[in-house]
Amino acid sequence: MKLHNLKPASGSTKNRKRIARGVGAGSGRTATRGHKGAKSRSGYSSKRAFEGGQMPLQMRIPKRGFKNTHRRYKTSRPNDFKAVSLEQLEYFASTHNLSEITPATLNDSGSVTASYKVLGGHKFDRAIDVTAHRFSASAKKAITEAGGKAFIAFSLNTLQGIADAAGTDKIDLTLVRKYFSYVGEDDLIHVTVDGDISQKLTLEVNKISDEAKSLVESRGGSVSLV
Repeated sequence: MKLHNLKPASGSTKNRKRIARGVGAGSGRTATRGHKGAKSRSGYSSKRAFEGGQMPLQMRIPKRGFKNTHRRYKTSRPNDFKAVSLEQLEYFASTHNLSEITPATLNDSGSVTASYKVLGGHKFDRAIDVTAHRFSASAKKAITEAGGKAFIAFSLNTLQGIADAAGTDKIDLTLVRKYFSYVGEDDLIHVTVDGDISQKLTLEVNKISDEAKSLVESRGGSVSLV
């Protein structure tokens, strides 16, 4: 075998198919693109769920549910919460010598500025009251076993939304549990200020901030702790 005898294996190479080089070349005229239509035009790209111009399937089927963009009070979904551990809360309380931790406390310090959920996994040795938007079962158990209390934060705007939905001006724990399934029979409610309220409210809650209480009373309402 000589160098000048080397050649590719039979069938391993072939000439490129030359299109649009005239009818005599064998692939002229429509240039292998067929007759007319969007796919024969330059610049064509396949659109997702495109069905040739007819009504797409996702537009033909019925829809279920909706997102109310005009809701009067804000609610948070599980993926909207920032995770805060008991170890972080214990360190924060010991650093600032606190006997109570609330969303306002964490917000003022710049530690947590969003809705948060307290997670367990750490032994809690400080008897402090913790107010958060959600608690895991282990976190709530650790706080209560240490001598503290776990309060779920509710804003006045949220309670006014409940009053509007129920057609009443009296808000108690039973009514809150009716509209918010994550609030259990043994859960405690701490009412805080978030925005303003426009009507008289009669509240029966476990705890309320001084600012929220003053705002309720300024509208002619009343607050009783249970």
